[in-house]
Amino acid sequence: MLKTRFALFAAVTLLIITPLSAKAFMARAEDSTYIPKDEVVSSSLFAAGSSITVDGKVQGDVICAGQSITINGTVDGDVICAGQSITINGAVGGNVRLAGNSIVIAGRVARNAMIAGANLTIAPQAQIGWDLQYGSAMTDLRGKINRDLDGAGASTMIAGTIGRNVFLTLDDNRKSDDTVKQNSELTITKAANIGGNLTYRARNNAKIEDGATVKGETKKLDYKAYAEAKNKEKGDNGGAWWKLICMFSAILIGLILVSWLKKPMKEITEQLITKPWSGIGWGLLLTIVTPIIAIILLFTMIGIPLALILLATWLLMMYIGDIFVAIALGRWIMRRLQPTKPESHNLIWPMIIGIVAVSIVYMIPVLGWLLCMIATLWGIGAIWQYARLKS
Repeated sequence: MLKTRFALFAAVTLLIITPLSAKAFMARAEDSTYIPKDEVVSSSLFAAGSSITVDGKVQGDVICAGQSITINGTVDGDVICAGQSITINGAVGGNVRLAGNSIVIAGRVARNAMIAGANLTIAPQAQIGWDLQYGSAMTDLRGKINRDLDGAGASTMIAGTIGRNVFLTLDDNRKSDDTVKQNSELTITKAANIGGNLTYRARNNAKIEDGATVKGETKKLDYKAYAEAKNKEKGDNGGAWWKLICMFSAILIGLILVSWLKKPMKEITEQLITKPWSGIGWGLLLTIVTPIIAIILLFTMIGIPLALILLATWLLMMYIGDIFVAIALGRWIMRRLQPTKPESHNLIWPMIIGIVAVSIVYMIPVLGWLLCMIATLWGIGAIWQYARLKS
């Protein structure tokens, strides 16, 4: 019954992503990835490394993870990246979904932008075709957003054009920290032009300079009223947004795993396929015993460093355990779809297919949560068995 459910949702997933999987892709896992100005990548680009620079053209999507990421060229599809520093100076034909410390958009994004970071800058020459959703401590918006702006952070300055409505959360009104009070502010400069309503939740009143244009109403609301107004206007899509972010985060982590740990990933996921459920007992045991041992070690002076290492490792395994299971599921699905074709050495597409499939399964109320826990224990057990075998 469980396999039937997995197969059903996997089939739905494949129907969704078949147009993507029909395209070729280029995968690079190097310290530095560079696409020169005169190069055209006639596929999607998957890259992981400390430095990733795209000066040329990518005719598919760009999915990447690195310390420094710069896109100066043209990307016909979406850009999905995580890194320390991310800069987009070129043109993106689809959506951008970014997570990092410092993020700068200075080019053109044809559709939506979803961004999470410590510092976000939308340069004066930047343009976002649809909506911008962001979470950022310090935000400087000087470009043009054709539709809605929906954000949260400590400090935001708007000095550009917003085509429709603005929804902003500047701080948690329940906090009393003087530092938060001083730094949490919304500034609408005289260069700003907001085509709809300005609705915000903040401790301090917005600073709206003379000459700023807000064509609709300006409303400062408390927590409850703000949530009601936002749901009425935009619908309750917060849960869906969070699930989407979690899925893309898992894909980025999976990209790093299959790029840098190719051999272990193949062996562990092969074990999950050929010996299903063999490690779930070990996973359950480790999940229960590890934090107990770590707590005991915390009571001894010399055991504190080991306790911290154990807890960090335990948390890491809890997070990536179900990613291993998802990759194994992706490999299983591709073998069923192409039984006569030799399996590729590249695990990127099985990883994407598997993560999307399990993300859909996890959306099932109650059952999804249970299957997520089982997958996590299953993956932890498989990692443990592999480590024991190689030790």
